[in-house]
Amino acid sequence: MKSAMRASALRMVTLLPLVFALPAQSQSWRLDRSTFDVSADACSDFYQYVCGSWSDSASIRADRSEAWWARDHAEERDREALTQLLAGRDRAPDPELARVRTFFGSCMAQDAGADSAGWATLRTWLARIDAVDSRVRLMALVRDLHAAGISVLFQYSGEPDRNDRSRFRAEIHQGVLALPLPFYSGAIPGVRERASAYRAYVARMLELSGSDTAAAKRDAEEIFRLEAALAAESLSFSDRFEPSASEHVVTIDGLVRLAPHFEWRPYFDTVGYTGARPLNITSPNYIARVDKLLDETAVESWRAFLRWQLLNALGAALPAPLADEYLQFGASLFGGVRRSRFDECQFATLKAMGVELSRQYSLRLVGKQAREAAREVVEGVREQTSRAAFQTAWLSEDARRSTKRKIDGLSAKVGFPDTWPATGIFPLRADAFLDNALAARAFEQRRAWQRVYAARRRDSWETTVYPNAAPGMAAARLIIPNGYPDIFTNSIVLTAGYLRPPLFDSRAPIEVQYGSFGAMVGHELVHVLENHQYDPVGEAHDLWSAADATAHDTRMGCVRDQGNQFVVVDNIPLDGALTADENVADFSGIVHAYAALSRKLGSRLIKQDADGFTPAQRFFIAYAQSWCTAVRPEYTRQSAVRESHAPNRFRVNAPLSNMPEFAAAFSCSASTPMAKTGASRCAVW
Repeated sequence: MKSAMRASALRMVTLLPLVFALPAQSQSWRLDRSTFDVSADACSDFYQYVCGSWSDSASIRADRSEAWWARDHAEERDREALTQLLAGRDRAPDPELARVRTFFGSCMAQDAGADSAGWATLRTWLARIDAVDSRVRLMALVRDLHAAGISVLFQYSGEPDRNDRSRFRAEIHQGVLALPLPFYSGAIPGVRERASAYRAYVARMLELSGSDTAAAKRDAEEIFRLEAALAAESLSFSDRFEPSASEHVVTIDGLVRLAPHFEWRPYFDTVGYTGARPLNITSPNYIARVDKLLDETAVESWRAFLRWQLLNALGAALPAPLADEYLQFGASLFGGVRRSRFDECQFATLKAMGVELSRQYSLRLVGKQAREAAREVVEGVREQTSRAAFQTAWLSEDARRSTKRKIDGLSAKVGFPDTWPATGIFPLRADAFLDNALAARAFEQRRAWQRVYAARRRDSWETTVYPNAAPGMAAARLIIPNGYPDIFTNSIVLTAGYLRPPLFDSRAPIEVQYGSFGAMVGHELVHVLENHQYDPVGEAHDLWSAADATAHDTRMGCVRDQGNQFVVVDNIPLDGALTADENVADFSGIVHAYAALSRKLGSRLIKQDADGFTPAQRFFIAYAQSWCTAVRPEYTRQSAVRESHAPNRFRVNAPLSNMPEFAAAFSCSASTPMAKTGASRCAVW
């Protein structure tokens, strides 16, 4: 490894106290009935009964594709505190907070001086791209772009070794494309129009960066051709994590044979890979396609491609004319408009300095008390899930025992870690947003490269998560409400952003905590159960026999069928197969959360309180309220053919209609839609 790669500057920090007023919080809790549609029948459409009044009238922000009752409320509660955290003018004694504020402030600065610094840096990179006149120079620039955190053509990083849980290994993934894969394949309605709009957008970006109009239009067509060719060999999101699709261990010599036109040995000298441990390629077909394109495509086409990859990667950090175009197109992709500058810069800060911002958020705005309360719910649901797994009749005895050991030994990473990943001390300037963003990218790239050969700790929060548009380390994405299983360490991550009311409220009755947060915990634990290919210590060792897998698939047929029967919008049916993995986690996760609550409350579960509801009813209401949404029709249409999660109405009604406990709680007769019985009722876990 080059010395510059070895000498990554790291530091550990101690959070110093910062005093500012948080939004006032009442010490009492009461059920919010404002979402209810009292004209609806709970036994016919429970989602409409709980959410209808709000969903039918909610105003979707112009910069969003949907409104979400619970998450929007949580975001509103955070906004004032985050404003003070990021933009506060108090004299913060904490050097980490000062650095976060410097980065955020450089993003917020929109003046000629800030643009001047950005243009100077961008033009330096563009001049280097324009100077590429041979494959040798092309390969050298690809290496330098990777070192700057711009992974053109493919991505290389240290990832968990599926065959050695104690180590990371080198792994090569497909590259990052500007559009979702279905946009290139034609699987989305209206894709031709969208592809045309995308090519026009690329041409505008190229022209704004200095290309003449004719060349920009010509290059946009060539860029789209290259991207479509790469998209054709790219794995789907789920296949990237499926061993049968993504496990292809090779030597350096084997990689050279697969893709002889790429200069692998100089590249590995740059990243520090010696070949001493295995290298995995998630998609050999993709790398072979890259190699074929390198052989067949003219250098001038690669110059255009690299220019676009640079612009698309830097996005919001570009000088104002380019950043505006980038942000506007991204917002309009699903019919929305740009977010506020504050939101854009908060998001940029999260992507660049996620560990630092997550630590500040977690310790100042969430705190250990909320984390401990959430842990109690997690343990309650985990105990019930373990008990239920051991009693699963369709699993063999060996599979039941192994599955129980897996859940019993699972590590629940709740809220935020006690030991944080190291952070960088790269220079930051108040007037140089693009330079700051590049410095942060380079630091994270070095971290990813240095992870190769490193030992893996089970208590680490360095697993990669994929929330929204900001994939990254779990410890660097904690302000985003999210739950995620890490199959390689047999753990689940439940972020600090999920521990803010109303997503989780430590003051709320226990049934409300279990109905909202507990059901989400159950959902993630079912994902762990479903990942039977990995054993209790996270090694690739299948816990099931072929007969177990067959029995599971038989029960999953019911889940797929229920999905297929649901109409999303405009007579577009839900894809029961595409959404099955998430649906079974919904169907079974809430069952375990309810059973855990029942064990705690006993007979009190069905006793009516002063508000007219029983704890059982409040549990189901809390669950439904956590899914109350209003969605733009255009976004709904797009999601119907590409999204692995079902619409939220289905995520409420389908799981509850399969629960006799729900029917009993609301006295639903067997003839009502919310009370499935017999063969129509799905029960997997």
